[in-house]
Parts: sequence; C-alpha cells; structure tokens
Amino acid sequence: MSDDAPPTTIPVGGMPTRSGSVARVLLLSALIALVVMGLAFQLGVGDAVFSRPGELTLLFVDIAPVLWFAAAAVLLSTLRWQTIDQRFRWVMLAAVGAVLVSLVVRITVLSQPVIAAVLEPFTLGFIAVVGAAIAFTRTRVRRLARGTDAGITITGVGLGFALVGLGVGIGALRVALAGPPGPPGAVSRYIETSPAMGLLVAATMLMIAGLFWLTDRTRNR
Repeated sequence: MSDDAPPTTIPVGGMPTRSGSVARVLLLSALIALVVMGLAFQLGVGDAVFSRPGELTLLFVDIAPVLWFAAAAVLLSTLRWQTIDQRFRWVMLAAVGAVLVSLVVRITVLSQPVIAAVLEPFTLGFIAVVGAAIAFTRTRVRRLARGTDAGITITGVGLGFALVGLGVGIGALRVALAGPPGPPGAVSRYIETSPAMGLLVAATMLMIAGLFWLTDRTRNR
C-alpha cells in the first residue's frame, strides 16, 4: 500500500473509527429522523389519514431528501480521508443545497407561496433532520472512541422527541400562516385544529427532549 493512499479509518479520541460504519449510521439515522419529522408534521397539520397503498411511503419522496441522500453517500465515501467533523460539515452543506433546490422548485414550478414552501418537512424541517442525524452519529462515534456506548440510546430518544416537537410546531405554523397543505384542486382531509394547541404540544416535546439531554449530560460528566 502506498503512503499516500487514503486511510480506511479515521482516528477519533485515540481510537480508529471505520468510515463505512459512520456513513451507515448517519444515513440510517437520517432516514429514521425523516420519517419521525414527516409523521410529526402530518400530526401538526391535522392530517394523519393514510388510506391508499404506498401513500405513507410516497409522503417521504421529495426533491430534497432524494438529492441529499445521493450526495451524502458520495461525499462520505470520497471524503473518508478527512476528519469526521469535516465530513459532517460537507454533509450539512449538501443538505442546505438540497433544501435551496427544493425551495426554488416549489416557488417557481409549483407556485407555492414562500411561507408555505419554507414551512415544510422537506425544507425547514429537513435541515433539522440532517442536524439530528449528525448529532446522533457524532455522539455515537465519540462515545465508542472512549470505549463505551453509555447514553447513546438516551441521546437518540431525546433527539426523537426534539424532532417530533419541531415537526408538530412546523405543521402548526404552516396551518396558521399559510393554511393546510394539499395539491391544487384536491379534496383536503384537513381536520380543524388549533395552531396554539399544536405549538403547545411542540413545546412539551422539546421540553421532554431537554430532560433527556440533561440526563445524558449528568450521567456522562
């Protein structure tokens, strides 16, 4: 092997971490976070009815996720010689780029109002999805580098509650500021709900997430 060949592992805290493992954890975490965010958003807008086969799967097929998952897989593979934090920065930049493309398409092609385009689980919410996936992966890598996996589950559950809170909050704001989402001419299944109630639920979920974060910080000092 030549001296300038890219390493297959990245040292973190004095312990090697395999690049393939980091990529798998990050992409799987992002997929789970996307599902959590999407369902929470549906709850926030008062539309959680899925009656046709494949409807739930199609809910998560959008421009930003498709672009990001393709770009993230390539970036994590080609930049495996960089430190983990550097790779995470590129992954986050890819998410921002994918969201900007999604916004342009929504505003220009689909003629969505700006507020409605921003308050979507695949625009504003998708940034939170990628951020949560990066936070969980970074925590897991650092804990394993110290030779322990203590607190990883608590971190994941806490981030899950945070995503639920953000998803419900974005959905409630979407209804309050731009009305319920739906294709033009489609019959809405929107159930009349109070945006204030949605925001209250969102705040409660975020407080629970904060308790998990505080518990994890206390146990790992």
